[in-house]
Amino acid sequence: MNNVWEQILLGHAKIVFKYLIKIGATREDAEDITQETIMKTIECLQQIEPEKMRAWMFKVAINRYYSLYKKNTSLVTLSEVDLERLLPVFEHVESNILSKEKARELEEVLRVLQPTFQQLLILKYYMELSYKEISEILDVKETQVKTYLQRARKSFKKIWEEKGYEQRE
Repeated sequence: MNNVWEQILLGHAKIVFKYLIKIGATREDAEDITQETIMKTIECLQQIEPEKMRAWMFKVAINRYYSLYKKNTSLVTLSEVDLERLLPVFEHVESNILSKEKARELEEVLRVLQPTFQQLLILKYYMELSYKEISEILDVKETQVKTYLQRARKSFKKIWEEKGYEQRE
């Protein structure tokens, strides 16, 4: 493998590792899953389109994470998410600095959302994946990702307002 491909592969692997940590994998498990993902990617490199490599690696890592933990619940463990990075997404809660109280409120609202909405918001706004990458990871149409993200944002805003957080500063 040439140096350019190696750098691209390692760059994607770092993002995958960080995501695994954020969704609740232990550091050791995240390292193992990332290493397995790299090996599988190298094995299948000829079949992977370059622009789809990151999404492909996410899919492999997520599947391995599921099989390792045998979870039937949400993909994301919100307690591990750096909630401050999600704030810019929600126009109604914009501020320069997110206090601990705001972070707690944000986490509380996210926990009320259905797991699919939690997962989509984190993939899009924390992991900064494109609609196309999310659609490839979740194996759904790109239009479906856009629709569900819109619903997730609307649901988040409704819950936020119902809890009375919008009126506070």
